[in-house]
Amino acid sequence: MIKKMLLLFLVLLTISILIMNYIRIGNDIVGLKIVEMWLNERRNSSTSLNALDINSIQLVLEQSLSLTLFLFVITATIIKMELRVAVAILAISIIIFLGIVPPYNLVFKSIEWNLILFLIGSMTLAGLLREFGVFKQLAISIVKISKNNAYILIAMLSILAFIMSAVLGEVTSIIYITTLIIELYSILKIDITPLLIIAVLATNTGSVALPIGNPIGVYILFSTNMSMSTFIKYSLPLALINIVTLLLVIFITCRKYMYMLKNILKERRMYLQAYITQYYTSFNDTKKSYLNFGFLVIIIFTVAVVLNDRIVQLISYITQQSIDPHSFLAFIPYIFIALCFAKIHPEEISKYIERAVEWPSLLFFICLFMLSYSLQYTGVIAKLVYVLTTLTTSAALLLPLVLLSAAVLGAVLDNLSVIVAFTPIAILLNNLGLASSLIYFALLYGGVFSGNYTPIGSTANIIAISIAEKRNIKISWREWLKIAFLSTTIQLLVALSWLYLCLYYRW
Repeated sequence: MIKKMLLLFLVLLTISILIMNYIRIGNDIVGLKIVEMWLNERRNSSTSLNALDINSIQLVLEQSLSLTLFLFVITATIIKMELRVAVAILAISIIIFLGIVPPYNLVFKSIEWNLILFLIGSMTLAGLLREFGVFKQLAISIVKISKNNAYILIAMLSILAFIMSAVLGEVTSIIYITTLIIELYSILKIDITPLLIIAVLATNTGSVALPIGNPIGVYILFSTNMSMSTFIKYSLPLALINIVTLLLVIFITCRKYMYMLKNILKERRMYLQAYITQYYTSFNDTKKSYLNFGFLVIIIFTVAVVLNDRIVQLISYITQQSIDPHSFLAFIPYIFIALCFAKIHPEEISKYIERAVEWPSLLFFICLFMLSYSLQYTGVIAKLVYVLTTLTTSAALLLPLVLLSAAVLGAVLDNLSVIVAFTPIAILLNNLGLASSLIYFALLYGGVFSGNYTPIGSTANIIAISIAEKRNIKISWREWLKIAFLSTTIQLLVALSWLYLCLYYRW
């Protein structure tokens, strides 16, 4: 295994050196703007800014090694998912040891600590709500409403994931949807791998509907000074079209699984009825109290997340202090964890944090943030963006080119980092009259929908896989691509068609 990994690393290094040495940023207007933004990223570096040359031999080597390490982590993860944390830690260790990126930058500039804190809090809260019986009650309700119909069951789960993602965000949604599906597993005793994958695809699809559904949407909204109405005008209809598209593709491509699920639901109809009857007959006042409290918590938590900006404005007005909405959002789960002390002993909270939080996933996230930042810091992303801008100056051709580039890179890189790198260039192209404002939505659609392509394409994917792994449910790349590849490709084609429709009618 070690020899194979070493050979893989050398092959990737050779390819990376050839690519980074071949791509050179010119002295044209766009090139100078890209270099200026790249220099701003290195402003706090100990290296003199005057000595920096993005095309120099030294930086080409740094770019090549940074790209190699990132590709090595991705490839090793594809080969064996269980290796992802180990190879990510190894890659970061090499970056720090060789001084490619200053440790200070990796710790304080690369990591989305708001997201990490929010994940820890949301996972802990999900564990508490599971203990209160909230997800078992939801699972039983879905089974009852579906009336043993596999199509209705999958449609309900997908629509629930879609709505929760649009309103609460993909991170919150996938934690609770995955927990809900695992409760279905405990009831139905079926293969839930396809259900988990479909739920993730629906979650990512819903996250494009509203700006709060995905960090990419929030970033583009504020970076481009876009109005909320404009964002919703171009994104919500497409999200609705694509959730319908996703369900149609799933119903066609997963017919064997649908048939198997239909037969299982039919065969176990009596068992399910007996299970549900037993569940309700064993319902005592204590269980009812915990369940009602759990539902109350999740309802108020949902309202708090949706009204986060308004709450921040109110607190800022009362305290006369400026509060960052994203930072406040990161701590909302902890407020509700504290409320749960009314039903659990405070000394037990450590047990729930240990059991509910997916610590390996969080460590992998942190390493991915660092690796993505190294690509930005060394100039790899700057070079890739420059290549994009030199391929065409046609506004009509830029839309598919930008969407495709964001999709390809977003499927394997941290998609937020990709969009952060692309957005200033998109703004520049728009200001120069080389592209319409629809280029921002090309970035949004490419960055978000491409997350469905791979198990590591978005935050939601990694969280779902990690929660499933903790329950000894393995999801391989093969299983993922078998369901996700065609549906995601069609969703991107639908998104491109939507862009051209908007461009043609100038909505």
